[in-house]
Amino acid sequence: MTSKEPATKSVASGAEAGWIATGHLVSGIAVWAVIGGLVDWWLGIPSHIGLVVGMLVGAAAAIYLIVKRLGSS
Repeated sequence: MTSKEPATKSVASGAEAGWIATGHLVSGIAVWAVIGGLVDWWLGIPSHIGLVVGMLVGAAAAIYLIVKRLGSS
């Protein structure tokens, strides 16, 4: 059973797009916060500067991925 229809890129819509965006944001911030916290612990940096920087990097990376994946093409 072969199909001769061209493969098309699926575009998320509605609630699916919202869940994709939420998942990217939460996971990006969480993963990079853990990495930043480990850098804080490893280097002995006070006041959790690495944690905050990690959260900001995670948010920026997540926003980039959301725009790249859900942006109009």
